[in-house]
Amino acid sequence: MVGERGQPHNTLLSGARRRLRSPSGSGRTLSRQELAEAVNTYQWDTHQIRDRISENDVGKLERGEHRWPGRARREAFRAVLGAATDAELGFYIIRDGSADPVPTASDGTVLSGPAVTGVLAPTNGSVVARVPDLHRLWHVSPEDRDQSLAAAEWPVWFGVRIARLVSMVDNWQSPTTRSDSLQALLHQEILMFDAIAPRDQLPVHALSRRQALVTLAALPLTSVVPGSPGRAVDAASGGELFLSRCAASLTACWRLLKGSDLQTVDRLLSAYLLELETLAQIRSPYQQGAARLASQAHRICGIVALHRGRLTAREHHCRRALHYAGMACDVDSQVSALISLASTYFYDADPARAATVYEQALSFGSGLAALQRSRIQAELSVVYGQLGREQDALRCVGLADQLYPDSPEQDRSFLYAEFTRASLTLEQGLAHAALAEQYPGRGYGRSAAGIFAGVGQALPDTVPDRIRFEITNHRARTAVLLHDLDEFETHMACGVDGVAQLGSRQRARELRTAWRQAAEQWPGERRLKTLGERLQFATLG
Repeated sequence: MVGERGQPHNTLLSGARRRLRSPSGSGRTLSRQELAEAVNTYQWDTHQIRDRISENDVGKLERGEHRWPGRARREAFRAVLGAATDAELGFYIIRDGSADPVPTASDGTVLSGPAVTGVLAPTNGSVVARVPDLHRLWHVSPEDRDQSLAAAEWPVWFGVRIARLVSMVDNWQSPTTRSDSLQALLHQEILMFDAIAPRDQLPVHALSRRQALVTLAALPLTSVVPGSPGRAVDAASGGELFLSRCAASLTACWRLLKGSDLQTVDRLLSAYLLELETLAQIRSPYQQGAARLASQAHRICGIVALHRGRLTAREHHCRRALHYAGMACDVDSQVSALISLASTYFYDADPARAATVYEQALSFGSGLAALQRSRIQAELSVVYGQLGREQDALRCVGLADQLYPDSPEQDRSFLYAEFTRASLTLEQGLAHAALAEQYPGRGYGRSAAGIFAGVGQALPDTVPDRIRFEITNHRARTAVLLHDLDEFETHMACGVDGVAQLGSRQRARELRTAWRQAAEQWPGERRLKTLGERLQFATLG
């Protein structure tokens, strides 16, 4: 993204801000104004500098209009946002119209060239970075020096790890045409990326993790002939290698979808999807394996289409996913595709059609994975609620909770089921909210609010951003049902941040619906006008 002055937006700074929560306790992301106040407070408490950085100043930095604030301000930004270097926040000096990142230590010392390079060496059972030019860090505090060295370790650790994973993928051999075992193994490795994350959530860890996932996701591109879209990979000589790389890519894409990388996922998948589909249509020992992966790829494309507001395209991708799942003779893939298709009709405000497809998915009976059974019942409860089938909705809510496995990560469909505990909470809340609209006065509105609030007990990292902000949007809508303007304002503000972070038209659409309902409830309310303007600005951005 490029600002009005032609400079690229500083997504490192805005991303670091959005990873923090507001000190207000509302659950929304840290606002620009709150960041400005924290930076001013740090400078006064630490150096007795009375600064007046404003929300507008933070905005200019995030838009890339300014890249090199003063030394005291850079220190304050690093302290508030938990960054070890200026480069982690996208701060650098612009010379001669070109922008070259200049990493610095916590004291502002430039750490370019050999000062930030080194090798890994085990010390006392742990891995530390050996930096040849350590005298540059010598005059900073021990805590800052340790943090800088720790930050330098992560890119190298991930680099070594990803090299091993790529080697494993390229040498993968399976006696079957399925890639389940490879994807399951890679998924466990990726979960380890999160398990070893530092408690202080260093941005350099998040950036290195993301780069590792993008590297895995881009692997199939090395097998695609540039400028020849749709050209078939030679099934005899390169089919197995290409499918292994596609399996790795899709595993990484599912993980990237848990953040704000919708555009990245779309670009990577579109670069090799035609080749994968072509291989799925050619009779070969790899045809069923290719079809199974093509089904996954279309489901992911459907998720991206949803957030771009393209429901017709989403329906197309879901139907293609169902087609390839049938070719693969894979029950889990067929059920997953049906669930995605049914949810498309839910988002298109057609609960009757959605219910029909969900019921079709249920017809697979004992062949369903436990996680899939739970998801179908949960999502059926919502459309039954919208249809006014009160008892059916409540029955499905109960079944979904009973069927949800104690260890969902052990379920065979966990990677691509897209159904965490937070997702279950969302569907339960939606069911009660739907019943509240059908049967006002029966207490469903308050029960919906209580269910939505329960997701706050989940750790932020365990809740995908798409789901977290969807829950936030429906909490805003439920606040309208409860005639609670303050609650609506809190959740609406958080939801607007989500729209800006995700760039999701679907999340914006949900908020517009909630805002219109609020405008009917509180006509002429000034706070609604301000929130509406913020939503419009976030959508344009």
